[in-house]
Amino acid sequence: MPLLAKPILPPDWIDVSVGEPHVVREHLMDVFDIGVYDLPKVNHMYEYPPPNGYKPLVQLLENKHKAPVIVTNGAKQALGACFYALQQMGKLKIGMRTPYWALIPPLVKMHGLEPLTSFEGSDANLMLLPNNPDGFSDLDFLSGPIKSWKEDGVPLVHDAAYYTPVYLPHGHQLPQFGDVQIYSISKMLGLSGLRLGYVVCPNKEFYKLILEYMEAMTVGVSIVSQIFLHDLLNRMNGYPTLVGNFEGRSQMSLDASKKLVAQVDPEVLEVPADVTLTKGMFGWFKTGPKFNQEKAKINFIDGALFGVPGMVRMNLAFNSNQMQEIVKRLNSCKE
Repeated sequence: MPLLAKPILPPDWIDVSVGEPHVVREHLMDVFDIGVYDLPKVNHMYEYPPPNGYKPLVQLLENKHKAPVIVTNGAKQALGACFYALQQMGKLKIGMRTPYWALIPPLVKMHGLEPLTSFEGSDANLMLLPNNPDGFSDLDFLSGPIKSWKEDGVPLVHDAAYYTPVYLPHGHQLPQFGDVQIYSISKMLGLSGLRLGYVVCPNKEFYKLILEYMEAMTVGVSIVSQIFLHDLLNRMNGYPTLVGNFEGRSQMSLDASKKLVAQVDPEVLEVPADVTLTKGMFGWFKTGPKFNQEKAKINFIDGALFGVPGMVRMNLAFNSNQMQEIVKRLNSCKE
C-alpha cells in the first residue's frame, strides 16, 4: 500500500504531497475565532458512542441532507464501510475513473473486491467528484451514465470530500446523487485532527450494512470530536454571512494559488493554461526535464500511484506567502 500519511521530512522541506487543506483551516479559525473550547462536563461524552454517531450531530446532518447519516472516523473509514457493504451485497468489481485516488485500489482489495480502472464490466461504481487528483467534476457528462447505472441496478458510491462550496465556484449546485455520499470534515473545514467524516445513505441497505461495519470496527467515533463539530456547525448555521465569508475567502485563496503555480517554468512542471478552472485543491501536472524535488526541497506524490506515470499531484491549499515560496523553489530547479 502506498504511504499516504504525513511523511517525516527535514525541517527545511515543504510537503505538497498530503491533502492537508492548510489555508481552509486558517480561514475557518480566523472567521469563527476558533480557539480552545470549554466542552460541557457531562458523563456521556466519555462513554462509548452510538455506532451511527452522537445523536445531536446526526440529527443536524440528517436535517441538512434529508437522508439517514452515519458518522465515521474520516472519509477513509467511510470508504472501507462502503466496500464492506458492497461485498455483502455480492458486488465484487468496483469501477472508477483514471486517474484515481492512490489509496483506492489497495482499500478495495483489502475488503475482498476487485478495482477496475474504468466503468466497463463493473457491478458497482465509485465516483470522486470533484476528482482527486485532477479535479474532474462534470455532472452533465455523468448524467447519462448515472441514470443507466441506476436502471441496471449498479450501486454508485459518491466520494464527496471536495463536493462543498469551498472547492467549487460560487453558486455551484450540489445535488444529491448515488446510493451513498461520503463527506470529509478534514476537507470541508480543514479540521483533519478531528478525524471525522460521515456518510449520507438514501439507500437503506447501505445504511444497515455500514452501521454493522461501524459497530464491529470501532464501536463508534469519539464523542469529544463529535461534540466539538456539533457546536461548530451550530455556530455556523447561526451566522450564514460568516459562512459565506469563510467559503469565499477559501475559494479566493485557492484561486490565487492556482494563478501563482501557473508561474512555474514549464521545464519544471507543465501547468495547463486553464489551471484556474480546475476544481478542488490539487494541481495535477506533468513533470518537465528540469523537475527535481530534492533540489527544490519540496515533497510531491508520484502520479504513478494514481495510475498515470510522469505526473505529480501537488497540494495547492497554502496561503499566498507559502505558495510564492513553493513557486520560487520550483523555478530554482532551472538554475
